[in-house]
Amino acid sequence: MSVEELENKMEDNHITSKIPNEDNAYRITERLAFPRLVGSEGEKRAREIVSDEFKKVGYNPIYKDDFETSFYIWNAVRYAFIPMGICLILLALSFFINSWLTLGLIVLNLYICTKILGLATTREIKLFGDEEKNFTTQNIYTDLKSKNSKAKVIFIGHWDSKSQTFPSSLRIILFMVALFSFIVIILLYLILSIIQLIFTFNNLILNNMMLYSCAAISIISNLNYFNKTGNKSPGAYDNAAAVGVIIELARYYKHSPLDNIDFIFLSTSSEELNLGGAKHFIQNHKKEFERNSAYFINLDPIGGNELIRLITSYGIPRKSSSKKLKDLFLNSASELDIRIKDVYLPTGAWSDYMPIVQEGFEACWLGSQPGLKYVHTKKDNLDLVSKQGIKNILLLCVDVIKKLENEYNK
Repeated sequence: MSVEELENKMEDNHITSKIPNEDNAYRITERLAFPRLVGSEGEKRAREIVSDEFKKVGYNPIYKDDFETSFYIWNAVRYAFIPMGICLILLALSFFINSWLTLGLIVLNLYICTKILGLATTREIKLFGDEEKNFTTQNIYTDLKSKNSKAKVIFIGHWDSKSQTFPSSLRIILFMVALFSFIVIILLYLILSIIQLIFTFNNLILNNMMLYSCAAISIISNLNYFNKTGNKSPGAYDNAAAVGVIIELARYYKHSPLDNIDFIFLSTSSEELNLGGAKHFIQNHKKEFERNSAYFINLDPIGGNELIRLITSYGIPRKSSSKKLKDLFLNSASELDIRIKDVYLPTGAWSDYMPIVQEGFEACWLGSQPGLKYVHTKKDNLDLVSKQGIKNILLLCVDVIKKLENEYNK
């Protein structure tokens, strides 16, 4: 199809280049709203659809970056909660016996906790030694150059999906309760052990209360093990709508190019397993970006008709990613009368935004409500996605880019 034929078709469908069109983004969302876990037949179909939609809006070439991925990290994090719970019980029992033994087990527990967080935040894609357990998948993206190329904006949204035993809202609660309770109980045992060594006291009631607390935390921690991954979620909200928005933004800027800002429109794979697509992309392309003029905007999940969540800080200790993007999005939302809230995410949820931040680039993460309690379930369908929700994200992104463009015009 020629560009002229494509433009005529867009005009016939009321898709003009003057404003981003939520109907087109929603149509792409509909095409992608089926289970598409990495390694499944749905994955192959999804890759074809994403490539096809980029081609429809006139991009050539379409880049397809192959890489290997696996369930290694996700499985390891699940299994790690079992020794974590066991060691916590042993810690409580040791306090009845010897404070020096308790201090030793505190070190062991902290080591396990560090390992869990390390797996969750590693910059590497971990693979199994058995190649049959690994998968080859791909990121799909295209780019658009400007006349002056003073800055780059990279829109990111993953196309893969997954289902889990627990919805995302429950998983986040379980993870955060387990982790924070674990840290608190370790600190309490550290303080009590030092006091006991100095003053030599033994309070049976306190010891029993601490033991029961450890047992409760251990049970909560071990529930994470039962949160298994499957391929039953249509993934409309997480994250087909984001792919639809990114391709619509690609179409919009194809017809309304800017003078100073280059674009990359990136649809990643393996976000749901290990943030693999973002890790692979940034490790292979980071030398192409200047840290003071590259801006990464991650969409995940979007399309809800309520509050937009803007994340520009995460982790323990807290890591901030971009005051500039934070200010731009908050200002644009205020001017457009779109509800938005800046959110700090300590732990329990991950997205492609994080490997980018780890490499020192300016980045933000946009999500929207409602729907989190349905994410990674069969109910993550088109009922969670509204055209108004998609429109809000489109308008917000375009306004922020306009503000950036104006800055580089000065």
